[in-house]
Amino acid sequence: MKKVLDGVMIGTGIVAVLAVAIVIAWAGDVFTVDKDGIPKFAVSDAGKITVGATESYVNLVIQNNSGAATNKVDITADVLTVEGIRLESVNVSADITAAGAGGLDAGSEAANTWYYVWAITNNDGTTTNGMLSVSSTSPTMPSGYTKKRRVGAVRNNASSDFPPFVQIGNKVIYGGPASNNIIANGDATSYTNVSAASFIPPTANVGSFLLDVGLSYTSAATVFAYYARNPNTNDGGNLLIVRSQVAGVITSNTYVVDIKTDASRNVAYRRISATAPSAGGMNINVVGYYDRI
Repeated sequence: MKKVLDGVMIGTGIVAVLAVAIVIAWAGDVFTVDKDGIPKFAVSDAGKITVGATESYVNLVIQNNSGAATNKVDITADVLTVEGIRLESVNVSADITAAGAGGLDAGSEAANTWYYVWAITNNDGTTTNGMLSVSSTSPTMPSGYTKKRRVGAVRNNASSDFPPFVQIGNKVIYGGPASNNIIANGDATSYTNVSAASFIPPTANVGSFLLDVGLSYTSAATVFAYYARNPNTNDGGNLLIVRSQVAGVITSNTYVVDIKTDASRNVAYRRISATAPSAGGMNINVVGYYDRI
């Protein structure tokens, strides 16, 4: 396991940085810098000098545990840095029915609540675990653990179950988007907000949405148009157009699009065509989101 000597500058000037990069490349590791552009040393237990980014991760995956999918998440990564500690071959879990390291940091399980997924470790990175907390910034740290990094979030739904999901890097994909509907057959004629807060955590502001317009009309060849967008923008947004094919028969148009939400995780939609359908309208489902980890 590799340990970063946080805050130690490699040197000033591009020559020093390039020199270290050559050493790292020769050693077989990837040369990176932290989020402020400051290169930092990392030293392996074997004594090899490497360089790692303070906030980096490689092949980070968070998903439901196969044996306890509704209450436990698994966290894996080839590389994950936690407050200056570079961890390799990370494979830990967090169970909401357990307490402390490997479980819930404090309190008891609550339904309809966002829980934040943390990777925690000790001062030298020799002991690592996962943890869940209602706090996205300051979890209660268990004894022996001093460093933390938030790596994701998971919603405990109305049944006190985690939904099926997988997070790859910072992108979350739900396993059952059909159940993540936030508006069904909507037909508002002015922009109307709909909340995605049950499916997108406060730490994210871009969601992936399945937009579907399914409707029928009394005659064929009538065109209907709907928009979906960020509530804070003045542009038209994402346009869906449906042309009724057969009188009285449902016609639909569907696609998936990323939309930036407002601070409350709302998106806005409306019908812009003058004619109202006989039945149906806009359907919006949340299929995932991008977490700001």
